[in-house]
Amino acid sequence: MLMLRSVRFRFGIIGLTIGLAGGIALFFFQRAHWPSAVRESKMTIPGSSSMGIRANPPETVSAPAESFPVLTGSESDEELLALARTLVARSPERAIVWARSQSEGLRERLRFAVIRAWGGNDPASALDWALAQDDSERQVDMEAALAGAVRQPQLALAIVRGLLADDTDDEAGWGAALILALNNAGQFQTALEFLNDGPSDSQVNWTTAIFHRWGESRPQDAVKALNAITDEKLRAQAFQSLVNSWTASNPSTLADYAASLPDGEDRAYALNKAIDNWSLQDPAGMAAWLNTSPPGVDFDQAIAKLISKTDGANRSPEVAMQWVENISDSNLKYDSLMRVLGEWNQSDPSAAQNYVTNAPWLDDQQRQEIFKSWQHPPPDVAAGDSE
Repeated sequence: MLMLRSVRFRFGIIGLTIGLAGGIALFFFQRAHWPSAVRESKMTIPGSSSMGIRANPPETVSAPAESFPVLTGSESDEELLALARTLVARSPERAIVWARSQSEGLRERLRFAVIRAWGGNDPASALDWALAQDDSERQVDMEAALAGAVRQPQLALAIVRGLLADDTDDEAGWGAALILALNNAGQFQTALEFLNDGPSDSQVNWTTAIFHRWGESRPQDAVKALNAITDEKLRAQAFQSLVNSWTASNPSTLADYAASLPDGEDRAYALNKAIDNWSLQDPAGMAAWLNTSPPGVDFDQAIAKLISKTDGANRSPEVAMQWVENISDSNLKYDSLMRVLGEWNQSDPSAAQNYVTNAPWLDDQQRQEIFKSWQHPPPDVAAGDSE
C-alpha cells in the first residue's frame, strides 16, 4: 500500500511538471502569434501590467478624434480659451496637436488659446515648452504662455527674472512680453514692480506702455502710482503717457485733474491735452467748464486753443465771444477776438458791427482798427478771396 502511494505521488509530480511546461510553451506560442500591432505597441494592455509593458507619455499617444469638439471657426477668443482650459487639464500636448490640425483661419487663434491656458495652469512647463520651439513660433508661443502665466503673477515674474539673468539686455524681448501680458490683464501695479528689473534702455518704453494702458482704464489709480517713481525722467514719461491716453477716453475728468495741479509744466501739459480733445468732442461742455474755472495763463491758452479749433459749425459767435471775454491776457484776448470777428463779419456783418460798437472792454482805437480791417482785409485774405 505504501509503495502504491509513493508511485502515485511520483506520477503526480511528473504530471504537474509536464502541465507547467506545457502552459509556458503555450503562452510563448500564443505571444509569438499576436498581431504585430499589439506586439510592437508600448500601450498598456489590460491585465499586462505584471508583464512590464509600459505606456507612452500622454503627448505621444494619439487622442481619439471623438474626444475633441468640432469647431466652426466662428468661436470668440473667450470661447476658445474656455475650451482650451478644459482640454489642457487633460493633456496640453494633445491639445496643441489638435490646434495645429485646424484650418488656417482658426489654427493660430486656437494654438494661442491652448498655450495661454497651459501657461495659466502650469507656467513653468508652458514657458519651458515655448522656449524650445523654433524661431518662427517661439516669440508668439512665449507671449501666449505669458498671457496665461500672469494668472500667477509672482511666479511669472520669477521665471522672467531668471531669463533676464542670462539675457541682461533682453534681446529676446521676454521682459517686454511680460509687460504686455500684465497690462492686458490689468495688473499694472505688478508691471510697475517689474519695471526696475529691466535693462535701462527698455525702462522708458516699458513705462510708456504701462501708464498708457493704466491711463485708459484707471487713470486715478495711475496718478497715485506716479509717486512710486523716483527717477525724474521716468516719472515725466509716465505722466505724459498717462495724460495722452486719459484725454482720449475722458478729457473732462482730465481737465478737472489738471485744474487741481499747481502751476507748472505738468499742469500746462495736462490742460492743453484735455482741451485738444474736449474742444472737438464737446465744445459746449468745455465752454461751460471754462466759465467756472479760475483765471490764469494756462486757462487763457486753453480758451484761445478752443476758439482756434472751433467755428460756427459747432458754436455760435456769441458763445465764442463769451469765451474771449474770459481771457485775462490782453494780447491773447485781442487776437482771439479778431479770429471770431472775422468769421462773424462774414456770416452776420450787422451783428458783428453791433458787438464791436458796444463791447465795453474795447477802446476807441481798437474799434477803429477793427472797422478799418473790415474795409481793407489783409493781403492774404484778399488774395484768397480773388481765387
